[in-house]
Amino acid sequence: MNKIPARLRLNHFPGVGPIGVFCLIFLYFPMAIVVAYSFNGGNQALAWQGFSLRWYDRVFHDAAIISATRMSLEIAAIATVASVVLAVLYVLSMDRLNRAGNAVSGAILAAPIVVPEVVLGVATLSFIRMIGMTPGFWPMVLAHTCFCFPFAMMNIRARYQSLNPAYFESAADLGATGSAVTWRITLPLLTPGIVSGALLAFVVSMDDYMISTFLASAGTTTLPIYIFGLIRKGVNPSVNVVATLLLLMAIAVTVATSFLSRRQQGKPA
Repeated sequence: MNKIPARLRLNHFPGVGPIGVFCLIFLYFPMAIVVAYSFNGGNQALAWQGFSLRWYDRVFHDAAIISATRMSLEIAAIATVASVVLAVLYVLSMDRLNRAGNAVSGAILAAPIVVPEVVLGVATLSFIRMIGMTPGFWPMVLAHTCFCFPFAMMNIRARYQSLNPAYFESAADLGATGSAVTWRITLPLLTPGIVSGALLAFVVSMDDYMISTFLASAGTTTLPIYIFGLIRKGVNPSVNVVATLLLLMAIAVTVATSFLSRRQQGKPA
């Protein structure tokens, strides 16, 4: 194991440790508070009045929350499948582009990550108006697909670039056709990247608020929009419950992605 040079050790940078600890506390302590107060038995979100599961029971039986969750799940599922399919097609076509075209196309397709969401929301709303559509379910699916595509693409592209070219060269030497190589070698080897990209795209779609706000209509309220509406009316422990469930989903996706990444690194590519 390589040792860290003495000049790069953390104790040679005074203040970095305490600042790092403060940042971790600032980021994660509020999450712990939200989780703890989701079990509050009182009617106030931040006034502890005893342990209870009453708000979990209310959330799981609240028709409005269930409807908003179902809407978010439907949009996220369709957008995830569409973005992953498009990402796989793009990654498989990269070899047909020259180096400059590959770089330009990658930068353009990854733009939604760096462009402010409010700009994307306004632009998407203007575009669907121009083509004669109105805000609703399918415009929201299209917007989420475009927004989730870069997140799926990055994982799949990273996996593809890590593959050993010898696999494809050996298949070609043995007489395999291009379609056979794609279906029997490339796609199975890309599976870890596809799964991790799909998980990340799904979470991004479920969590999106800004773009959904611009494209939502009556009957297409997503869970983040509904949560924001609850907060405006007055915070109660049901908001903590929903936030806790979303946090658990994010943790599950993170663990799954980490597991796939470790498994991927442990296999030869």
